[in-house]
Amino acid sequence: MISLRKTIKAACRASLAGLFCLLSSGLSAQSLTVSGKVTGSTGESLAGVSVRVKGTNIGTTTNAAGEYAIQAPSTATLRFAVIGMAGQEVAIAGKTRIDVTMKEAETDIETVTVQVGYGSMEKKMLTSAVTSIAAGDLVQGVGGATVANALKGKVGNLVVAATDSPNADQTLQFRGMASLNASKDPLVVIDGMPGGDIRSIVQEDIQSIDILKDASAGAIYGTRATGGVILITTKRGQDGKLRVSYTGEATYKQNYSRPELMSLKEFKRAYPATLNFGGNTDWWEEALTDSPISNRHLLTVQGGSEYARIYANVMYDNNNGIMRGDKRKDYGGRINANFKMLDGWVELNTHVDYRQANRDKSFVSMPSILNLNPSRSAYDPTGPKGWNIWVEDDQGQNVIGDAALKTDNVLDKWFRPDAELKFNILPIKGLSLTVSGGYENRQAETYKFTSRNTTDMQRNKQGGEATLRFDKTDNLNSDSYLSYSCSFGNHSFDAVAGYSYYSHNSQYFEMYNKNFPIDDTKYWDMEKGTFLKEGDATMKSGKSPSEKLSAYFGRMNYNWQGRYMASASFRREGSSKFGRNNRYGNFWALSAGWRISDEEFMKPVKWMSDLKLRAGYGETGNEGFNATYANLMYGSDLFWMTPSTTNPKDYEWTVGYGVGGHTPNPDLKWEEKHEWNIGLDYALFDSRLFGKLDIYQRNVIGLINETKVPSPPNLVPKMYKNIGDLRNVGFEFEIGGKIVQSRNWDYETSINLSHNTTTVGKVIEGMNLTEGFINRQYVHRFEMGRQVGEFWVHEHAGFVPSIYVDGMYDFGAYTGDGTIVSSNGRLTEDGKKFVGNYTPTVMAGWTHSLRYKRLQFSATLTSWIDFDIFNSVQLYNGYRSYTADTQKNGPNRLASSMSKKNRYIMISDMPVTDYFIEDGTFLKIQNVSLSYTLPLRQFVKEIENVRVYLTVNNLYTFTKYSGVNPEVNITGWQNGIEVIDIYPPTRSWALGVTFNF
Repeated sequence: MISLRKTIKAACRASLAGLFCLLSSGLSAQSLTVSGKVTGSTGESLAGVSVRVKGTNIGTTTNAAGEYAIQAPSTATLRFAVIGMAGQEVAIAGKTRIDVTMKEAETDIETVTVQVGYGSMEKKMLTSAVTSIAAGDLVQGVGGATVANALKGKVGNLVVAATDSPNADQTLQFRGMASLNASKDPLVVIDGMPGGDIRSIVQEDIQSIDILKDASAGAIYGTRATGGVILITTKRGQDGKLRVSYTGEATYKQNYSRPELMSLKEFKRAYPATLNFGGNTDWWEEALTDSPISNRHLLTVQGGSEYARIYANVMYDNNNGIMRGDKRKDYGGRINANFKMLDGWVELNTHVDYRQANRDKSFVSMPSILNLNPSRSAYDPTGPKGWNIWVEDDQGQNVIGDAALKTDNVLDKWFRPDAELKFNILPIKGLSLTVSGGYENRQAETYKFTSRNTTDMQRNKQGGEATLRFDKTDNLNSDSYLSYSCSFGNHSFDAVAGYSYYSHNSQYFEMYNKNFPIDDTKYWDMEKGTFLKEGDATMKSGKSPSEKLSAYFGRMNYNWQGRYMASASFRREGSSKFGRNNRYGNFWALSAGWRISDEEFMKPVKWMSDLKLRAGYGETGNEGFNATYANLMYGSDLFWMTPSTTNPKDYEWTVGYGVGGHTPNPDLKWEEKHEWNIGLDYALFDSRLFGKLDIYQRNVIGLINETKVPSPPNLVPKMYKNIGDLRNVGFEFEIGGKIVQSRNWDYETSINLSHNTTTVGKVIEGMNLTEGFINRQYVHRFEMGRQVGEFWVHEHAGFVPSIYVDGMYDFGAYTGDGTIVSSNGRLTEDGKKFVGNYTPTVMAGWTHSLRYKRLQFSATLTSWIDFDIFNSVQLYNGYRSYTADTQKNGPNRLASSMSKKNRYIMISDMPVTDYFIEDGTFLKIQNVSLSYTLPLRQFVKEIENVRVYLTVNNLYTFTKYSGVNPEVNITGWQNGIEVIDIYPPTRSWALGVTFNF
């Protein structure tokens, strides 16, 4: 009995002791204080690092010395995160001191994850040609009106064609010409939503850009991937307390290249009989703005926990071009939110983006500037608003003053919300269902007004003219797909299967009137123009046919030990643009990879870190043309002579509704791109040296273009048909190296070289396509067997005496039979030949990144090697205008027109000959940037650090080309011409500062 009582007492004491220990343990777990220090890979203290207890909202940040202290359960896990560093998780396991060394976010092949169609994968597992650009690779201060400017020199075989105007349109082209008449630009996918506009993205919002170049990568996007795919991923909020950052930037712009016009002295000597108005004006300089200062401001807020994060910003950008009247103001904002709910079952990702661009495009056309008399003055205190507007003679007109007296504004708006709901099927590991939907609304409001005081209005004795126009576009995109991934043994597998739908609708309204009683009301009193009463005003409206795409798609990826990889994708897509016989198309791809460096026979090669061979084939389509081409359109475009309603004996024109546009072609097929790509990825010496090589051949089959058809039987004598083929072949080579890596110094550099040749395949009989209109002649011809980029011109044969003016000479040219004749009206197209090519033999980009402690330097160089330019500026303005009229009213010309070589050459009926084709090879310092980051937490508690940067864009161009700018538009098949309508090449100096709070 006593033994029993002792046993019970002992048990009770043990139970109480155990309970006490348990309670003590629980209490100590709740109150355990963990402290430590966070440093970088070179030993520097890291301030502002988020330290959180995983799975809770408990968190803190490191101070200026990198130190932290946090209370947490002893069994919990701490998460360490900061922008630019690889995150870490450390189990507390009862420890009270935890020091952490964080490494910079890796960018080598072993760790990078890239976006692919409807998913992501590790870069080392890629089997297709993909180029990835991280946010840190985009130099601040060069974006301008579009982030595409920051891609120059960083992506092989990429051409960004645009002037330096903040209001310029742009064209992007990968791997040469992708189509003749359909879409040539790459598809832009923003946060998973296809059909985005790269101009609507703020550079600081970008987390990464992944470019799918070949068809084996882009085939899962089907019809819109012929020109490649650009996947843009925007930033997410970071774990931790709310963070605020502000970026302010001021940019100064200057013209760094110009045509040299005749001075006043040279002008008088060239045209002694012309009128002298006593002035001395450099009209080129007058066309430039007096204050080319721009400024940009961006405020960003982000933060949250593991379960709810937010990233938001607001932006203002006042971007002034270098020309008078060329400017734009942008306002915008973005909210990205990410939520995890129901214990990981559901994830919700939302993005809302709005941007508004107020464009002022009332700048002058440069061809008119190049011809003005320098003795004229642009200003007159007694003239309208101080401008010298002359109307009494035929010596041109003050186009600068006229432009200042006009209003040409466009208000562009983008509104783009989207949401993605992901259901994680937790009982089946790796299985999820994603449903997403996105909407985009684009609007353009155009406001134009020409004052009664402009030259043309005064000469015609009219009271000004006004135009109002409203354009609206709605895009809707939705995707639903299942994703599954699993690993078993040495095998890894993932798959995606789903359905996609896209619709596009657009409409517009426009009104025009003329001859208003006063200027002050501009376009806000449209009915007061007399042209309305006289029946000459216009009012137009229209709605384009609704465009729809629907598709089923799937993709499978497999790898064994990361050594052997294979990928396959398929998309069946239908488009409302095509006829009933060919509405659906099948687009598929196969690719494979072999990591040679993991083979047993490669183990002795210690210096080879990675070596992977890739091969892929894919087919994509192209339906990027206006839907009206495939539909029978009705409209008021027919006029009939009918008896007059007021006088039965007379007749009048009556508008009638009927069939217009194009005759639908029920047999119109997709343009199809069939592309092979073979690639080699390599990394040497512990990944200190790395790069890749891609060789490709792309065949575009069934080019779509307008052709003539008989009428009758067709209602309209125009129809779209598949008329021919294209073939692109080329290569892309990249090599980079982490040359220096130490505590205080880092230096990394990379070079990309690319080449592309585009050849015209078969063309249906009767097609005779010409483009590139110069001086009433074409300089390009689309002909079977010829290379895209060749100029179609006469062969120059020296100079022959003029048949009109003694002592002067005309251009001589060879005719079709080889004889030499004067160019004056004697040349026909039969004598033209294919000469030169505007496609560079090699395009190169060379980037540098150098760090010394907190000082960072970067530079990007670009080069186009061995290509030709047709210098139309020289053709139009490089020679004297020698007629009786121009001796009295001589136009200004390039100073070279008075050289010994050119002064006796006439320009009347100037032929397009190879005399004006020059080598355009150039090396350009695209941008240079210097920045310094100063930690301030130890001085100002509220500010983590401040970063100051200075960036110069378009610093200098080395070239022997005699024109203004060798970087001409080389996209499509009709360019390679330095056009007479020059926009001044612009060098910009951007000084910026970023505060992180």
